[in-house]
Amino acid sequence: MSSSETSTAKTSNQVKDEVSAQVIADHMLVSDASKSLPQPKGEESIKMKSDLEDKKADANLGSGAKDQEVYFLKDENEQTKELCKNTIKNGNKTTVYFKNCKDGVYTISARVTKIMIESCQRCTFNFKGRIFTNTIEAWKTVDLKFNILNDQIKTLQVDMTSRINISYDTRSSLHSIIWSGVNDMKLHFQDEPDFVHATGFEQMKSQYPEQTLSFTVDQFTTRIIKGELLTEQIVRLANGYPTTEREAREFDANSEENAKRAEEYVRQKLKENGVNLGAIGIKKAEAGRNEACPCGSGKKNKKCCNK
Repeated sequence: MSSSETSTAKTSNQVKDEVSAQVIADHMLVSDASKSLPQPKGEESIKMKSDLEDKKADANLGSGAKDQEVYFLKDENEQTKELCKNTIKNGNKTTVYFKNCKDGVYTISARVTKIMIESCQRCTFNFKGRIFTNTIEAWKTVDLKFNILNDQIKTLQVDMTSRINISYDTRSSLHSIIWSGVNDMKLHFQDEPDFVHATGFEQMKSQYPEQTLSFTVDQFTTRIIKGELLTEQIVRLANGYPTTEREAREFDANSEENAKRAEEYVRQKLKENGVNLGAIGIKKAEAGRNEACPCGSGKKNKKCCNK
């Protein structure tokens, strides 16, 4: 075979290889740097994307998802619906999940287990029925309106949201709003038409100027405490228990007061039985002038009680 024929043959083989590679490539998953998973091409990509979103939804439902039915409303536009007992027949085992709905009005009057709202925009939700877990979760939403028409919602959790209006029928229906990453949240009470409570991340930066708050990490709670509507930062105790600085201070103060009362009670009972506590006849060790003052002020003894 001449060199020219050999060259032609090689070129032909290269062409065949390239065609085969192209055919294989068209059926393979291709890597997309902007995604955490490989992405398919063509119609398969649409199906896989839908499957992945459904799997994420299952994950958001939590560990009880296997025992739960899910009433899924997805990608709806300009719909007006009422979810009543005829729509949701097995409410005590049904979670209602809204996703990517836009410009709709939804009334939930059926009894359900839980309500989850993801990535919805410009929708109005009217909550009238019983929610067995007393919980609503909403995240990645824009311009939502919530009308809460009973006291069945103990925890409303809102995350990564812009512009949400929440209206309760009365103050007694507001129990707790836990939120993070929220801009422009307004609270209303239907029996107080002139009342508006505005809060959000910008307000929290002003309320806690000494801290560097994180939009995505720091959590806050909005509740009525002793008749006053308050929004406070959530902090974690050493054991991981969530609370607020105000509650932690009150707990410490109550604990100290209760300890004193308990000690007085024990001393009184012992005294009634002829027993006196105390180091009688033993000289109490005194703190040195440069040691911490025994009163607990944190100052040196010479600058405090021994001044």
